[in-house]
Amino acid sequence: MFPILNIGPFQIGVYGICCTLGIILACLLALYNGKKSNIDKYNLILCFAAILIDAFLGAKLLYFIIDFEGICNMFEKYGFNFETLSNIIQGGFVFYGGFIGGFIGILIFSKIMKVSPIHFITVIAPGVPLAHSFGRVGCFMAGCCYGIPSEKYGIAFTDSLGAPNGIKLFPVQLLEAALLLIIAIIMQVYISKSKHRHITVYIYLFLYPIIRIFTEQFRYDAERGIYFGLSTSTWISIGIITAGMILLLIDIKKGMPEPVTPESIMPKLFDEDDEYKDKNKYSK
Repeated sequence: MFPILNIGPFQIGVYGICCTLGIILACLLALYNGKKSNIDKYNLILCFAAILIDAFLGAKLLYFIIDFEGICNMFEKYGFNFETLSNIIQGGFVFYGGFIGGFIGILIFSKIMKVSPIHFITVIAPGVPLAHSFGRVGCFMAGCCYGIPSEKYGIAFTDSLGAPNGIKLFPVQLLEAALLLIIAIIMQVYISKSKHRHITVYIYLFLYPIIRIFTEQFRYDAERGIYFGLSTSTWISIGIITAGMILLLIDIKKGMPEPVTPESIMPKLFDEDDEYKDKNKYSK
């Protein structure tokens, strides 16, 4: 619809604006949830930074894998130069690649900082669909991830960078954005009310893949990759639902984690503090 925003002599991509706004709101929501759970805000910010870096790399890597042939064609057509590389790096992201990359980022952060990952994942989780919903609005504005032709419910693009112009296309991006916002609200309400807040993660692991499988039926962009009649994202959605069910069964068998406390988030640090206090006690 409006891929470029002109501000004086400057041109800014609306997709980037939407994504940036979504990330900022997700970070603020994570800080709010972290404060209620007694999680140190500086550690949370570092964790969020690790997620963003790995999510970017993951989203770009999966795009390279899915559209490898198209990227090769770009190099053949325009040559291997800085401009072609810049265009490839700036455009083309796959959400599930970012999701997997972000998850790996949390695990790496937790390993380095020697902290429990589950509580960081829990407080950050509601921000994931929130940021994603803004990203989908950005997709609509840019004309990527577009829907199937629909005369009744479609919207025709006139200046799209990705979607075919002049053809009424179903606004699947806006549908997914609305559903993602609903998921974010459900998760935030649950994390605010429930004693076992980590169940919030399972809400996302089950709801979003189901929604994604549904919305994939309305997608029309060929860059998604189709394998055995299903898109790449559909296969990943099925895998996430399966993994979520296995993890939930393991969680139920082991028993639910205790409510969040500073000691449960950073057990090693608090163990060292206790040892220090004991030594001082006996030295008096």
